[in-house]
Amino acid sequence: MNLTFSFRQLLAMGALASFIIIGSAYGLEYFLQLEPCPLCLIQRYVLWCIGFLCGIGALQNCKNIGRLFYCAGIFLFSFLGIALASRQLWLQYFSPAEVANCIAGFDQLFAFKSIPEIIREIFTASPECSKIDFTILHISLTGWSLLFFIGFALYSLILGWRQIKSRI
Repeated sequence: MNLTFSFRQLLAMGALASFIIIGSAYGLEYFLQLEPCPLCLIQRYVLWCIGFLCGIGALQNCKNIGRLFYCAGIFLFSFLGIALASRQLWLQYFSPAEVANCIAGFDQLFAFKSIPEIIREIFTASPECSKIDFTILHISLTGWSLLFFIGFALYSLILGWRQIKSRI
């Protein structure tokens, strides 16, 4: 039995995986009452972008350069997710015991600050970003997030490589 999938089917699987992960995050938030920190929310938005890119790429039947565009976009968003998750893991495991500042709520940040100030404030540190509230198989949710983003980055590289080599 030969299982070969088209480029569109592979992107649809990536979109499905992304939306299952997002659904799990919302499930943990609403059913287990785990409140996401600002870094968690930004990682969730990055995952939405990956899911939409995969979904739009699956719906659109583009060829050659268009397919590489989708692979590059998925890789760039995955790389951003890797950076965000790595920063949060560093805050969780290696940051000083007391974090200097407490940032405002996510909606208040956008109401009163500019984008560069918001980014600086989110990346400096936040007490809620350094807490580990929940683990699965002794890995924090941020660790899982990092693994998923690495998986999506490798997925996009494999899709791009497959496109270049065999012209799916």
